[in-house]
Amino acid sequence: MQTVLDKLAILADAAKYDASCASSGAQARNSLATKAIGSTEGMGICHAYAPDGRCISLLKILLTNSCVFDCHYCINRKSSNVRRARFTVAEIVGLTLAFYRRNYIEGLFLSSGIIRSPDYTMERIVEVARCLREESLGGEIDAYTCGPTPMIDAVMPVFQMAGVAPERLYFDKFTQATR
Repeated sequence: MQTVLDKLAILADAAKYDASCASSGAQARNSLATKAIGSTEGMGICHAYAPDGRCISLLKILLTNSCVFDCHYCINRKSSNVRRARFTVAEIVGLTLAFYRRNYIEGLFLSSGIIRSPDYTMERIVEVARCLREESLGGEIDAYTCGPTPMIDAVMPVFQMAGVAPERLYFDKFTQATR
């Protein structure tokens, strides 16, 4: 049976293939050997920049690297021979809050392979957001999502039902390339 740390190693490493938040252009700095803070190499923490230029550290993990689809471009496709793992909602919430309380991170970047169906997977992700909102000190969280227009249109009301205030919802709708 996998421990939470086993899952963290697998799912943080698998998240590195998500091109979003790839340290947001930060120059790679390896401080692992000196045990210093601020390494942009390895897995688990990514850096994004706020509009005011502030660097924000995010825990970057997958809910699962198992997927019902077999997309040839994806390392986590159904036919890929990789170690698989899946977090529970409680495990993600616990890790996120523990890292946040230690000032390791300021937020969570959560992506996932598709479990059962896209709707079921999104329900799990929204449940993580709801639990984090309820367990955070101020009761408020920002939610950022990206994807094709129909997905964004479907997920925005779900985040609102989870208690995320409309003014704290941010999105990026993918569109088809034009010539």
